[in-house]
Amino acid sequence: MFAIVDIETTGSYAAANSITEIAVLISDGLQVLDRYDTLVKPDHAIPMAIQSLTGIDNNMVADAPTFSVIAKELRAILAEHIFVAHNVNFDLSFIQEAFKAEGIDYKPRRLCTVRYSRRLKKGLKSYSLSNLTKHFRLNNEAAHRAWGDANVTTQLLHLLLEEDKQGQWQQMIKVNTGELNLPAHLPAQEFHDLPNEPGVYYFYNQQGEILYVGKASRLKSRVSSHFTADKSTARSADFKREIAHIHYELCGNILMAGLWEDHEIRRLWPPHNRAQKNPKQSFGVFIYQTQKGQTALGINKLNRQQSFLQQFYNLEKARSWVAEKVEKHSLDPKLCGFPQASTGIMDTHEVGIQNLLFELGEEKQQRILILKGRNNEENGFLHLGSEGFIAMGYVPKDQAVNTVEDLKEFVLDVNSSASTDGIIRDGLKRVKYREILIQ
Repeated sequence: MFAIVDIETTGSYAAANSITEIAVLISDGLQVLDRYDTLVKPDHAIPMAIQSLTGIDNNMVADAPTFSVIAKELRAILAEHIFVAHNVNFDLSFIQEAFKAEGIDYKPRRLCTVRYSRRLKKGLKSYSLSNLTKHFRLNNEAAHRAWGDANVTTQLLHLLLEEDKQGQWQQMIKVNTGELNLPAHLPAQEFHDLPNEPGVYYFYNQQGEILYVGKASRLKSRVSSHFTADKSTARSADFKREIAHIHYELCGNILMAGLWEDHEIRRLWPPHNRAQKNPKQSFGVFIYQTQKGQTALGINKLNRQQSFLQQFYNLEKARSWVAEKVEKHSLDPKLCGFPQASTGIMDTHEVGIQNLLFELGEEKQQRILILKGRNNEENGFLHLGSEGFIAMGYVPKDQAVNTVEDLKEFVLDVNSSASTDGIIRDGLKRVKYREILIQ
């Protein structure tokens, strides 16, 4: 049995909005056996834009029952039927949130008529309810009202079930297929085609406009996390609804994926990559002499023309780097900004400082790093110099690499940014590489 559901709400995400109307039709797949619909008094005022869209205003719901009043009756009607809706995750999220407030745990099998339509009627320009209503020549007596949309969704379901000779809906309702968590307008095959390899992924809307760029060590798993993570915000809900296409680029390793992501964000300027686009406060690790003539390390915000040992865009990463060097070179914690008492390592501190400076000097020498490539026929490479990042690219494995000249024709058009050094520093901890020093 199917429970075809449609709701109207005060807003786009369940955590901070309420249901204003709900309609449920019970069907055996051929005909409607029972129906239920009611206005619901919400916990939030109905915005003017939604009043204009649905025709439901605050006066209409003033005397309607609250969800608490109808919860038990509604749960009995839904029973253990398959929960069906057009963009099922939207309707189900509101109903689950409302049930949760009443102490009711509701986790039905579900079927999305957007995704079901995509499977059976490939190539339509749009899979919105209004477009499918026109395509199938159905009649919606009350568009944007729960009872009207539920009626036409039921008609749509019956037509799809009749056409579905292979019973594809039975596969779609299985809990572990993963398809039910995908954005309604995203073709499932684009998700299934993602490899679990390092790379960069791109989200686009239906107009082909870029929405977001991200990197991953395992592309498919990372993309899946966008759709299964519980982020109950208006921005998150709107973002998921916009996603209509996925593109990806393999990078061979997470370090080069991070550099390519950084480059693409600066090239494409996606609207949902807020963190990477915001100006970052720089922090520097400095070396200085105390009044007692001791060599010390300190962290401070960077201004222009300052000389520093290392630059960071996160204070905690700067502190972690210093802590790592304290342990590695047996430095005195108190002379490096940490409160631990010196425990007989003062004799090693000055030597450790010199070892640290030598290490940093070696890092600034021109070198080529050879990393894993995108396939078995190539290697990735980074060219680093005294100022940090110089170039990156991919070179055939049978290409001899001894000088920078050997790599010129394989260099990608990628420039450094304020984030590049930090990406390389963090990435080198996560990848295997071979180093070639350039004299």
